[in-house]
Amino acid sequence: MAFRVLIVDDEQPAREELAYMLGEIPDVDVIGEADCGMEAVKKTKELTPDFVFLDIRLPDLTGLQVAEIINEFHLPVQIVFLTAYDEFAIDAFKLHAFHYILKPYDLEDLMQMFDSYFERRGSLAVAPTTHKLAIQNQKGIIYLTPKEIYFIEKRGRMVDIHTKTETFEAGYTLNELFEKLKPHSFYRTHKSFLVNLEHVKELHAWMNGSYNVVMCDDAKSQVPVSRNYVRELRLRIEL
Repeated sequence: MAFRVLIVDDEQPAREELAYMLGEIPDVDVIGEADCGMEAVKKTKELTPDFVFLDIRLPDLTGLQVAEIINEFHLPVQIVFLTAYDEFAIDAFKLHAFHYILKPYDLEDLMQMFDSYFERRGSLAVAPTTHKLAIQNQKGIIYLTPKEIYFIEKRGRMVDIHTKTETFEAGYTLNELFEKLKPHSFYRTHKSFLVNLEHVKELHAWMNGSYNVVMCDDAKSQVPVSRNYVRELRLRIEL
């Protein structure tokens, strides 16, 4: 069953670009568009979408005001704010927004957002503890438990799987590994990295709203965190 999306933005080119990118994602259908806050409220009530992609700055109401009104409908809709300004993030999450994407964004950002949604939906599933990841090499097969893996890095067509002291090259795609490992506290911090949240030691500010996490491995490796995923990362790690 496809997820039904309503796009709200006062600029037609922005709506068209977002609709095109969402059309590239399997099981996602754009069912409507709105160019102002009141139209967004009306169409949300009429169409009952699964997701509303909502620009913060609109000509009549703010996106925050629109979200507040939509919340009063008590519909099972996920609000995803779109904006070039990160100062609204705290207010957005107070309104129970599912996600907050900073412009400019790309297809990878949107796909990560849906990955995050699927991960939350499946968070109650219990993964088998005896299963191990198989890594083929010239000598045979190496088996690693998820807990032994600290982070994974995409490198061309291959990936490097980093443990506390060693690195193994594997022929998986990053998406394949994310599907295998997401029940085991793995989080996609960047289009080229997965991290095991159990082995995150520190979070350091970097540039343009992005961060690096410092891992607990012997090399104290630093892994980039895209700016759209910093807040969710902290929510997952911090008490």
